Amino acid sequence: MPNTALEANLRAVGDGARLEQLAVDLLGREGYDVDPTGVRGPDGGRDALLERLGKSGVLHCSVTSSNIEEKIRSDAESASDYPEEFDFFIFATTTEIAGVKRDRLENELADTYGWRVQIKDFARLRKDLMDVDNHDLVQEHLHVDPLNALDDPEQDIDELYEAQLDRLRDRQPRHGEIVDEEPIVAVHVIPVESVSDPPRMIATDLPDPPKFRSRSAGTEGFGDFVITAPYTELSEGGFSEYVCLDGNGWVEAVTTKLTMERKGRHGIAWFIDKEIVSLMDSLREMYQTAGIYPPLYVYITIIDAENYPIEKPQSVFGPDTTRPINENVFQLKRVKIEDLDSNIALALREPLYQLWNRIGWRNGSIHYSKNEDDSIEWDPYES
Repeated sequence: MPNTALEANLRAVGDGARLEQLAVDLLGREGYDVDPTGVRGPDGGRDALLERLGKSGVLHCSVTSSNIEEKIRSDAESASDYPEEFDFFIFATTTEIAGVKRDRLENELADTYGWRVQIKDFARLRKDLMDVDNHDLVQEHLHVDPLNALDDPEQDIDELYEAQLDRLRDRQPRHGEIVDEEPIVAVHVIPVESVSDPPRMIATDLPDPPKFRSRSAGTEGFGDFVITAPYTELSEGGFSEYVCLDGNGWVEAVTTKLTMERKGRHGIAWFIDKEIVSLMDSLREMYQTAGIYPPLYVYITIIDAENYPIEKPQSVFGPDTTRPINENVFQLKRVKIEDLDSNIALALREPLYQLWNRIGWRNGSIHYSKNEDDSIEWDPYES
Protein backbone atom coordinates (compact mmCIF):
# COMPACT_ATOMS: atom_id res chain seq x y z
CA MET A 1 0.00 0.00 0.00
CA PRO A 2 1.46 3.42 -0.91
CA ASN A 3 2.51 5.69 1.89
CA THR A 4 0.51 8.74 0.82
CA ALA A 5 0.82 12.19 2.36
CA LEU A 6 -2.53 11.66 4.08
CA GLU A 7 -1.41 8.34 5.55
CA ALA A 8 2.00 9.62 6.56
CA ASN A 9 0.60 12.63 8.42
CA LEU A 10 -2.13 10.56 10.03
CA ARG A 11 0.55 8.24 11.41
CA ALA A 12 2.49 11.32 12.52
CA VAL A 13 -0.37 12.76 14.60
CA GLY A 14 1.70 11.49 17.53
CA ASP A 15 -0.35 13.02 20.36
CA GLY A 16 -3.64 12.00 21.97
CA ALA A 17 -4.92 15.57 22.09
CA ARG A 18 -4.43 16.07 18.34
CA LEU A 19 -6.05 12.73 17.61
CA GLU A 20 -9.02 13.59 19.82
CA GLN A 21 -9.59 16.88 17.99
CA LEU A 22 -9.58 15.02 14.66
CA ALA A 23 -11.88 12.25 15.92
CA VAL A 24 -14.29 14.78 17.47
CA ASP A 25 -14.65 16.63 14.18
CA LEU A 26 -15.18 13.40 12.23
CA LEU A 27 -17.82 12.24 14.69
CA GLY A 28 -19.49 15.63 14.46
CA ARG A 29 -19.94 14.99 10.74
CA GLU A 30 -21.70 11.75 11.68
CA GLY A 31 -24.21 13.52 13.91
CA TYR A 32 -22.59 13.13 17.32
CA ASP A 33 -22.61 15.92 19.89
CA VAL A 34 -19.26 15.86 21.68
CA ASP A 35 -18.39 17.25 25.12
CA PRO A 36 -14.61 16.91 25.62
CA THR A 37 -13.85 16.16 29.25
CA GLY A 38 -10.18 17.13 29.10
CA VAL A 39 -9.15 13.90 30.83
CA ARG A 40 -5.70 12.82 29.67
CA GLY A 41 -3.76 9.70 30.62
CA PRO A 42 0.01 9.22 30.89
CA ASP A 43 0.16 7.52 27.49
CA GLY A 44 -1.47 10.41 25.66
CA GLY A 45 -4.95 8.86 25.88
CA ARG A 46 -8.04 11.14 25.87
CA ASP A 47 -11.72 10.70 26.45
CA ALA A 48 -14.83 12.73 25.68
CA LEU A 49 -18.55 12.28 26.32
CA LEU A 50 -20.80 11.74 23.30
CA GLU A 51 -24.51 11.99 22.56
CA ARG A 52 -26.50 10.99 19.51
CA LEU A 53 -30.22 10.45 18.96
CA GLY A 54 -30.90 10.53 22.68
CA LYS A 55 -28.22 7.95 23.50
CA SER A 56 -24.96 8.63 25.34
CA GLY A 57 -21.50 7.24 24.94
CA VAL A 58 -17.81 7.86 25.45
CA LEU A 59 -14.89 8.41 23.09
CA HIS A 60 -11.41 7.23 24.02
CA CYS A 61 -8.37 8.11 21.91
CA SER A 62 -4.83 6.83 22.09
CA VAL A 63 -1.73 6.89 19.89
CA THR A 64 -0.22 3.96 21.79
CA SER A 65 0.78 1.31 19.24
CA SER A 66 2.10 -1.45 21.49
CA ASN A 67 -0.46 -3.90 22.94
CA ILE A 68 -3.28 -1.87 21.41
CA GLU A 69 -5.87 -4.59 22.01
CA GLU A 70 -5.10 -4.64 25.73
CA LYS A 71 -5.21 -0.84 25.77
CA ILE A 72 -8.71 -0.88 24.26
CA ARG A 73 -9.89 -3.48 26.76
CA SER A 74 -8.39 -1.48 29.63
CA ASP A 75 -10.05 1.75 28.50
CA ALA A 76 -13.40 -0.01 28.09
CA GLU A 77 -13.12 -1.36 31.63
CA SER A 78 -12.33 2.14 32.90
CA ALA A 79 -15.34 3.53 31.02
CA SER A 80 -17.58 0.92 32.62
CA ASP A 81 -16.64 2.32 36.04
CA TYR A 82 -17.80 5.86 35.16
CA PRO A 83 -20.93 7.03 37.03
CA GLU A 84 -22.68 7.61 33.69
CA GLU A 85 -24.56 4.81 31.96
CA PHE A 86 -23.35 4.49 28.37
CA ASP A 87 -25.06 3.09 25.30
CA PHE A 88 -21.98 3.06 23.08
CA PHE A 89 -18.18 3.15 23.24
CA ILE A 90 -15.93 4.52 20.50
CA PHE A 91 -12.14 4.11 20.46
CA ALA A 92 -9.96 6.04 18.00
CA THR A 93 -6.34 5.09 17.32
CA THR A 94 -3.73 5.66 14.64
CA THR A 95 -2.66 2.04 15.01
CA GLU A 96 -3.73 -0.29 12.21
CA ILE A 97 -5.51 -3.40 13.49
CA ALA A 98 -6.26 -6.41 11.34
CA GLY A 99 -9.92 -6.32 10.36
CA VAL A 100 -10.70 -9.74 11.83
CA LYS A 101 -9.13 -8.81 15.17
CA ARG A 102 -10.89 -5.45 15.23
CA ASP A 103 -14.31 -7.02 14.54
CA ARG A 104 -13.72 -9.74 17.13
CA LEU A 105 -12.73 -7.17 19.76
CA GLU A 106 -15.80 -5.03 19.03
CA ASN A 107 -18.06 -8.07 19.51
CA GLU A 108 -16.21 -9.09 22.67
CA LEU A 109 -16.67 -5.68 24.31
CA ALA A 110 -20.27 -5.43 23.16
CA ASP A 111 -21.04 -8.78 24.81
CA THR A 112 -19.17 -7.82 27.98
CA TYR A 113 -20.64 -4.35 28.57
CA GLY A 114 -23.84 -4.28 26.53
CA TRP A 115 -22.64 -1.34 24.44
CA ARG A 116 -22.51 -0.66 20.74
CA VAL A 117 -18.75 -0.61 20.13
CA GLN A 118 -16.86 1.01 17.26
CA ILE A 119 -13.06 0.98 16.92
CA LYS A 120 -11.87 3.69 14.55
CA ASP A 121 -8.40 2.38 13.80
CA PHE A 122 -5.98 3.68 11.19
CA ALA A 123 -7.79 2.05 8.27
CA ARG A 124 -11.17 3.45 9.26
CA LEU A 125 -9.82 6.93 9.97
CA ARG A 126 -8.08 6.92 6.60
CA LYS A 127 -11.31 5.88 4.87
CA ASP A 128 -13.24 8.68 6.60
CA LEU A 129 -10.63 11.28 5.65
CA MET A 130 -10.49 10.18 2.02
CA ASP A 131 -14.19 11.06 1.72
CA VAL A 132 -14.35 14.30 -0.29
CA ASP A 133 -16.70 15.79 2.31
CA ASN A 134 -13.93 15.52 4.91
CA HIS A 135 -11.08 16.94 2.83
CA ASP A 136 -11.28 20.18 4.79
CA LEU A 137 -10.43 18.16 7.93
CA VAL A 138 -7.41 16.70 6.14
CA GLN A 139 -6.15 20.22 5.59
CA GLU A 140 -7.08 21.47 9.06
CA HIS A 141 -5.75 18.60 11.17
CA LEU A 142 -3.11 16.91 8.99
CA HIS A 143 -1.93 20.02 7.13
CA VAL A 144 -2.10 18.22 3.81
CA ASP A 145 -3.45 19.88 0.69
CA PRO A 146 -6.43 17.69 -0.31
CA LEU A 147 -5.29 17.91 -3.93
CA ASN A 148 -1.97 16.31 -2.88
CA ALA A 149 -3.35 14.00 -0.21
CA LEU A 150 -2.57 10.88 -2.22
CA ASP A 151 0.96 11.94 -3.20
CA ASP A 152 3.83 9.82 -1.89
CA PRO A 153 6.05 11.90 0.46
CA GLU A 154 8.82 9.28 0.42
CA GLN A 155 10.04 10.60 -2.92
CA ASP A 156 10.41 14.09 -1.41
CA ILE A 157 12.23 12.59 1.58
CA ASP A 158 14.66 10.70 -0.67
CA GLU A 159 15.33 13.86 -2.66
CA LEU A 160 16.02 15.83 0.53
CA TYR A 161 18.51 13.17 1.64
CA GLU A 162 20.23 13.07 -1.77
CA ALA A 163 20.60 16.87 -1.72
CA GLN A 164 22.39 16.72 1.65
CA LEU A 165 24.53 13.82 0.45
CA ASP A 166 25.71 15.87 -2.53
CA ARG A 167 27.13 18.42 -0.07
CA LEU A 168 28.86 15.80 2.04
CA ARG A 169 30.58 14.30 -1.00
CA ASP A 170 32.39 17.64 -1.16
CA ARG A 171 32.86 17.59 2.64
CA GLN A 172 30.66 20.65 3.02
CA PRO A 173 28.40 20.86 6.07
CA ARG A 174 25.67 23.47 6.50
CA HIS A 175 28.28 25.70 8.13
CA GLY A 176 32.08 25.58 7.79
CA GLU A 177 33.97 22.59 6.41
CA ILE A 178 34.66 18.96 7.29
CA VAL A 179 38.27 17.99 7.94
CA ASP A 180 39.97 15.91 5.24
CA GLU A 181 41.81 13.28 7.26
CA GLU A 182 39.29 10.47 7.78
CA PRO A 183 36.19 8.89 6.18
CA ILE A 184 32.78 10.30 7.06
CA VAL A 185 30.07 8.34 8.82
CA ALA A 186 26.81 10.24 8.23
CA VAL A 187 23.36 9.63 9.70
CA HIS A 188 20.41 11.54 8.28
CA VAL A 189 17.05 11.40 10.06
CA ILE A 190 14.11 12.92 8.20
CA PRO A 191 10.64 12.99 9.79
CA VAL A 192 7.77 12.95 7.32
CA GLU A 193 6.77 16.33 8.76
CA SER A 194 9.93 17.80 7.23
CA VAL A 195 8.42 17.49 3.76
CA SER A 196 4.67 17.39 4.40
CA ASP A 197 4.13 19.77 7.32
CA PRO A 198 7.49 21.39 8.13
CA PRO A 199 7.52 23.20 11.49
CA ARG A 200 9.79 25.96 10.07
CA MET A 201 11.38 26.79 13.41
CA ILE A 202 14.32 29.13 13.95
CA ALA A 203 17.40 28.31 15.99
CA THR A 204 16.09 29.86 19.21
CA ASP A 205 13.05 27.53 19.10
CA LEU A 206 15.03 24.33 18.50
CA PRO A 207 16.21 21.90 21.19
CA ASP A 208 19.92 21.14 21.47
CA PRO A 209 20.90 18.20 19.26
CA PRO A 210 22.79 15.37 21.02
CA LYS A 211 26.49 14.65 20.62
CA PHE A 212 27.85 12.12 18.13
CA ARG A 213 31.04 10.57 19.50
CA SER A 214 32.08 13.84 21.23
CA ARG A 215 33.04 13.68 24.88
CA SER A 216 32.35 17.38 25.28
CA ALA A 217 30.53 19.68 22.93
CA GLY A 218 28.64 22.94 22.70
CA THR A 219 25.65 24.05 20.69
CA GLU A 220 25.32 27.15 18.55
CA GLY A 221 22.48 28.48 16.42
CA PHE A 222 22.81 29.73 12.86
CA GLY A 223 19.50 31.24 11.80
CA ASP A 224 17.24 28.30 10.97
CA PHE A 225 19.47 25.47 12.25
CA VAL A 226 21.58 24.54 15.27
CA ILE A 227 24.81 22.55 15.47
CA THR A 228 26.26 20.55 18.35
CA ALA A 229 30.03 20.05 17.94
CA PRO A 230 33.30 20.25 19.92
CA TYR A 231 33.74 23.78 21.28
CA THR A 232 36.87 24.61 19.28
CA GLU A 233 35.32 23.37 16.06
CA LEU A 234 32.23 25.54 16.56
CA SER A 235 34.45 28.61 16.69
CA GLU A 236 36.87 27.56 13.95
CA GLY A 237 34.40 25.95 11.55
CA GLY A 238 36.56 22.93 10.66
CA PHE A 239 34.44 20.02 11.84
CA SER A 240 35.55 16.49 12.65
CA GLU A 241 32.05 15.78 13.94
CA TYR A 242 28.74 17.53 14.47
CA VAL A 243 24.99 17.05 14.72
CA CYS A 244 22.90 19.62 12.83
CA LEU A 245 19.16 20.06 13.46
CA ASP A 246 17.34 21.93 10.72
CA GLY A 247 14.37 24.16 11.49
CA ASN A 248 12.19 21.83 9.40
CA GLY A 249 12.97 18.96 11.73
CA TRP A 250 15.54 16.86 9.87
CA VAL A 251 18.97 15.96 11.27
CA GLU A 252 22.40 15.51 9.73
CA ALA A 253 24.88 13.81 12.08
CA VAL A 254 28.49 13.45 10.94
CA THR A 255 31.64 12.05 12.49
CA THR A 256 35.13 11.36 11.15
CA LYS A 257 36.10 9.70 14.45
CA LEU A 258 34.90 6.17 13.80
CA THR A 259 38.17 4.87 12.41
CA MET A 260 41.08 3.07 14.02
CA GLU A 261 44.53 1.77 13.11
CA ARG A 262 45.68 -1.79 13.69
CA LYS A 263 48.80 -3.56 12.38
CA GLY A 264 49.59 -0.61 10.15
CA ARG A 265 46.24 -0.52 8.40
CA HIS A 266 43.28 1.79 8.86
CA GLY A 267 39.74 0.58 9.26
CA ILE A 268 36.29 1.55 10.46
CA ALA A 269 35.99 0.99 14.21
CA TRP A 270 34.14 -2.15 15.27
CA PHE A 271 31.88 -0.13 17.61
CA ILE A 272 30.30 1.86 14.78
CA ASP A 273 26.97 0.09 15.44
CA LYS A 274 26.90 1.11 19.10
CA GLU A 275 27.64 4.74 18.30
CA ILE A 276 24.88 4.94 15.68
CA VAL A 277 22.31 3.24 17.92
CA SER A 278 23.28 5.50 20.83
CA LEU A 279 22.90 8.56 18.59
CA MET A 280 19.47 7.42 17.42
CA ASP A 281 18.30 6.82 20.98
CA SER A 282 19.30 10.38 21.84
CA LEU A 283 17.63 11.75 18.71
CA ARG A 284 14.43 9.95 19.68
CA GLU A 285 14.42 11.84 22.98
CA MET A 286 15.11 15.09 21.13
CA TYR A 287 12.16 14.55 18.80
CA GLN A 288 9.89 13.80 21.76
CA THR A 289 11.01 17.08 23.34
CA ALA A 290 10.44 19.00 20.11
CA GLY A 291 6.99 17.48 19.50
CA ILE A 292 7.99 16.08 16.11
CA TYR A 293 6.49 12.67 15.52
CA PRO A 294 7.15 9.57 13.38
CA PRO A 295 7.43 8.18 10.87
CA LEU A 296 11.14 8.94 10.77
CA TYR A 297 13.32 7.91 7.82
CA VAL A 298 16.92 7.02 8.71
CA TYR A 299 19.79 6.94 6.21
CA ILE A 300 23.29 5.74 7.12
CA THR A 301 26.09 6.56 4.68
CA ILE A 302 29.84 5.85 4.72
CA ILE A 303 31.83 8.32 2.58
CA ASP A 304 35.47 8.17 1.43
CA ALA A 305 36.05 4.73 2.98
CA GLU A 306 36.49 2.75 -0.22
CA ASN A 307 39.72 1.08 0.98
CA TYR A 308 38.67 0.67 4.63
CA PRO A 309 37.62 -2.63 6.21
CA ILE A 310 36.00 -2.87 9.65
CA GLU A 311 38.53 -3.70 12.37
CA LYS A 312 36.84 -6.20 14.66
CA PRO A 313 38.12 -6.88 18.19
CA GLN A 314 40.92 -9.44 18.21
CA SER A 315 39.11 -11.56 20.79
CA VAL A 316 36.01 -12.01 18.62
CA PHE A 317 35.94 -15.28 16.71
CA GLY A 318 35.21 -14.88 13.02
CA PRO A 319 36.74 -13.99 9.68
CA ASP A 320 39.70 -11.69 9.45
CA THR A 321 37.81 -8.66 8.15
CA THR A 322 40.31 -7.44 5.60
CA ARG A 323 37.83 -6.98 2.75
CA PRO A 324 37.39 -3.23 2.18
CA ILE A 325 34.06 -1.47 1.80
CA ASN A 326 35.00 -1.04 -1.88
CA GLU A 327 32.61 1.83 -2.53
CA ASN A 328 33.39 5.52 -2.18
CA VAL A 329 29.85 6.40 -1.10
CA PHE A 330 28.26 3.39 0.58
CA GLN A 331 24.55 4.01 1.18
CA LEU A 332 22.97 1.52 3.57
CA LYS A 333 19.36 0.43 3.45
CA ARG A 334 16.90 3.13 4.47
CA VAL A 335 14.99 2.48 7.70
CA LYS A 336 11.51 3.72 8.51
CA ILE A 337 10.70 4.12 12.21
CA GLU A 338 6.95 4.18 12.77
CA ASP A 339 6.89 4.69 16.53
CA LEU A 340 9.12 6.52 19.02
CA ASP A 341 8.66 3.53 21.32
CA SER A 342 10.29 1.25 18.73
CA ASN A 343 13.37 -0.75 19.62
CA ILE A 344 15.90 1.41 17.78
CA ALA A 345 18.65 -1.21 17.78
CA LEU A 346 16.41 -3.82 16.17
CA ALA A 347 15.03 -1.27 13.70
CA LEU A 348 18.58 -0.56 12.49
CA ARG A 349 19.68 -4.19 12.33
CA GLU A 350 19.32 -4.70 8.57
CA PRO A 351 21.50 -1.77 7.43
CA LEU A 352 24.11 -2.56 10.09
CA TYR A 353 24.16 -6.20 8.97
CA GLN A 354 24.54 -4.93 5.43
CA LEU A 355 27.67 -3.01 6.46
CA TRP A 356 29.30 -6.01 8.16
CA ASN A 357 28.32 -8.33 5.31
CA ARG A 358 30.07 -5.98 2.88
CA ILE A 359 33.43 -6.47 4.59
CA GLY A 360 33.08 -10.26 4.84
CA TRP A 361 31.29 -10.92 8.13
CA ARG A 362 28.69 -13.39 6.89
CA ASN A 363 26.62 -13.57 10.08
CA GLY A 364 26.04 -9.85 10.37
CA SER A 365 27.07 -7.44 13.10
CA ILE A 366 28.90 -8.67 16.19
CA HIS A 367 26.54 -6.56 18.33
CA TYR A 368 23.46 -8.75 17.83
CA SER A 369 22.82 -12.29 19.02
CA LYS A 370 20.39 -14.99 17.99
CA ASN A 371 18.29 -16.77 20.59
CA GLU A 372 17.30 -20.43 20.54
CA ASP A 373 13.94 -19.47 18.98
CA ASP A 374 15.82 -17.63 16.19
CA SER A 375 14.73 -14.23 17.46
CA ILE A 376 17.36 -11.47 17.32
CA GLU A 377 18.31 -9.18 20.17
CA TRP A 378 20.66 -6.24 20.61
CA ASP A 379 23.65 -7.53 22.53
CA PRO A 380 26.46 -5.00 22.09
CA TYR A 381 29.93 -6.43 22.44
CA GLU A 382 31.95 -4.94 25.29
CA SER A 383 35.74 -5.03 24.88
